[in-house]
Parts: sequence; C-alpha cells; structure tokens
Amino acid sequence: MKVCLIRLDKIGDLVCSLPVDEAPWLDGHQIRWVVQQGMGFIASNAVPGRRFLQLDKNSKWESFRHLLRYLKEENFQVAVSFQAPWWVSLALWWRGVPLRAGVLSQWHSFLFFNRALRQRRSLAEKHEADYNLELLAHAIGKEVRKIPSAPSAEVVLCDSKTAGLSVEELIASRLPLMTQAPRLRMRAPEHPSLWERLPFQKKQFVVVHPGMTGSALNWPQKNYVSLIRELAKFTPVVITGTPADQEFLRDIELVRNETNIHWLVGEVTATELLGVLAESRLVIAPSTGVAHLGAALGTPVISLFSPLVVQRPTRWAPRGTDVTCFMPSREGEDCMADIAVETILEEAKRALR
Repeated sequence: MKVCLIRLDKIGDLVCSLPVDEAPWLDGHQIRWVVQQGMGFIASNAVPGRRFLQLDKNSKWESFRHLLRYLKEENFQVAVSFQAPWWVSLALWWRGVPLRAGVLSQWHSFLFFNRALRQRRSLAEKHEADYNLELLAHAIGKEVRKIPSAPSAEVVLCDSKTAGLSVEELIASRLPLMTQAPRLRMRAPEHPSLWERLPFQKKQFVVVHPGMTGSALNWPQKNYVSLIRELAKFTPVVITGTPADQEFLRDIELVRNETNIHWLVGEVTATELLGVLAESRLVIAPSTGVAHLGAALGTPVISLFSPLVVQRPTRWAPRGTDVTCFMPSREGEDCMADIAVETILEEAKRALR
C-alpha cells in the first residue's frame, strides 16, 4: 500500500508528525511525505531518512499543480493530512485518492475527506505527536493503545516558591510527560568547514536560542540576558536564531560581544544548525522548533513554556531522552517572569554535570 502523509507547517509541527510513520501498522507499506518548502532538511536528516516532496503553501496554485502531478505519478491508496490548506484536500479528492483522512474542522474537511476525525487539539489534552498518531490510526483502522506509552519529557511548574530551589528540590518537583507516539531521531550531517570557522570546539558549549515566531509567550529578554551572562562565567555560550527572530533579540544583542559569548544569529544554514545543536552540551530555548530539533538529536534540552492551554508542554513539549520544560503555574500578563533565572541556571548546571 502506498501512503501519503502531509504536514505543511513549521519545524516543531513536522518533528511532532514525522515519527508516526514508525508505527508498527505501517511496516511494509511505502510511505511518502509532503512537507513545507524549506523543511526537507528535517525529513532527509531523520533516522531513518524519509522520502518527501516539498511544496510552498504561499504559492498555492503552482504548488497545487505540482501536487496533482505528484499524486498522479505515485497513485497513492491512502493520504493523511495532519495539517494543510484547503487546496491540498481538493487535490486529494480531485485525483481520486481512495482513502483521504484529516482532522474534521474546517469547511474543506467536510467536502473532501472520507475518513475524517474530529479532534479538539486546542484543549491540549495530549501531545501533538499523539494527536497525529490517533489520526493515522483512525485513517487505517488501527488502535493507538497497542503502542506502549513512554516518558518523553518532564515539566516543572514555576512560581515565586521555585526560585532558588536546589537541584534536588527541582528534580523532586518534576511531572513526567507520557506520550504514545514514537519519538523522532535525527542525525547531523558532517560539516568540517563549519567547525574550522567557528571559534569554539565541539561538546564545549551551550546553545541559547531566545527567538521564536511569536506563536507562544516567551521569556522576558532581560531574563535571557541575565542567564547568558551567568552561563558565560563557566562555559562558552552560543546564541542562535534567524533574522525573523529580531523582535526577540533586540535587548539580547547587548551581550553579543561579551567574553565567552558567540553570536550565530543568521550565520549558519539549516543543516549547519543541526551540527551545532548536536555538538552542544545543552540547548535552552522557548517553545520553538530549535528545542524540538535539539531533543531529536539527543541533546539535553531546557524549554520555557507558556501556561496558556493551547501552548502548554502537554501538547508541545520537545520529546527526547533528557528534556525539562518549565512553565508558570498561573496565567497573566507577566506570568513568564515567574520562571526565575536562578531556576533555569540551576537546571543548566545539573544538565552539564
């Protein structure tokens, strides 16, 4: 059976979708992915590597025609859309893919899918990867409970009482996050020239990625500045980001020329970034794609999350072997400040031991 799996979305969304094709029900079937333009570096550096087509959803008519040609060439029996615009659903129907599955929500899902599933993902009752696994299972008539759940991250709720807690007390306050979907594993391609030009050595630095696309609440920039300066007292700190993160980097640029701090914002390619993340001792980031990439590469990750229901780590935590998410215990205008710099610093010291 040939199966087309579709996710035209951002880095974290794709990392939470790709591993569902490792579910045992798909053994022996031919799997192809359709991903957003620019996200192919994730699929090609996954373990195992995925076969994929990239589409630019911002050029919908050109991508629609490209998708129609691809569907005709591949002759899929099943297509599952985890997230895609309406014209993707139309293309699946137009080409007569026999089984067309997706989330039953927007108008086109009622018209073009014949195996849709209603999911209330905004309630964040389970992880995004588990929602995707549930949708895939529904599409092909399987049961999710046949896959054992596994600890994937730990969550620490923060308030004024958690500031200054010892490492032992922080560990005792963790809540395990259990997920059922397989975790994505990634590898970093070799980039010898990258390490020749960078002024720090492999496994000798910490990555701090303060930026994001604005899809969730972020930690105050002054907190990032304080944390970076404290970390730089005992380890090199590498700041990563893209020009699109500029809104979250204005105040943080104050530290770019300070001792033991290295500014890589906009200075590495996507695959070079994988190399930096894979060779770092620790990644510290908000709820954004870099945290997901770091976890998939096997690097310890500390991630800072919003308490808003739809943004919580229950749904969006990076999944890996050493992932800790910190989240305020209350909602409010300045709630992210409840995650104290001292708390993250203590956790970073634990991870670096």
